[in-house]
Amino acid sequence: MDILDYYKKLVDFLGLVMGEDTEVVLRDCRKPNHDIVAIANGHVSGRTIGAPITDFTLSVLASEQWKERDYVVNYLGKAKPNKKLRSSTYFIRENGELVGQLCINIDMTKYQKLSEEILRLGGVDLLPEEEDGPVCGVAVETFSNDVIRDLLEKAVMETMGSCEEIVRERLTQDDRIAIVEKLNRGGLFQLKGAVGEAAEYLYCSEASIYRYLSKISKGKN
Repeated sequence: MDILDYYKKLVDFLGLVMGEDTEVVLRDCRKPNHDIVAIANGHVSGRTIGAPITDFTLSVLASEQWKERDYVVNYLGKAKPNKKLRSSTYFIRENGELVGQLCINIDMTKYQKLSEEILRLGGVDLLPEEEDGPVCGVAVETFSNDVIRDLLEKAVMETMGSCEEIVRERLTQDDRIAIVEKLNRGGLFQLKGAVGEAAEYLYCSEASIYRYLSKISKGKN
């Protein structure tokens, strides 16, 4: 019996116990392109079984920080449209390898609105929101149905200040190497088809992407 089969029963149980505002997700880290194998209250993030991996999980796999900790709790998750979640992840290991993650995502919308109303009633101005610090290499976990595209856009935005087509068409080789290095650190190239999508998005060949990755690897060594 696969170890994750035991956790599948726990997903439905926790979903019922914790209520409709709490999403419970079981991820199979051995299937990064379609890693959700069980989910309760999926309406919280809008995902279903078979949904792809997140930027957080890619970072965990790339950095191997799961070897140093059993879980990460209470970090910021984001779901569309502009929904903020309080997220926690438990790492499931077998024979020293990461095989899965049990994740809990709580929709904080109701609580945020209630706290804002209480502050307004008391005449207290809301303080500026502080950015959460990075967790396992990412500041925020983003729940998306196209993680490859989202990570490509984010990497180009961070490097160039814009991800418009006209900007991507004019990238220099150094620009592309910097972008590919960001993507590689984030674990993007663990995903099937990522090299092809990256090449198309960055207006270069797949051979160029592999050449950049080789250059980055040699630079580290």
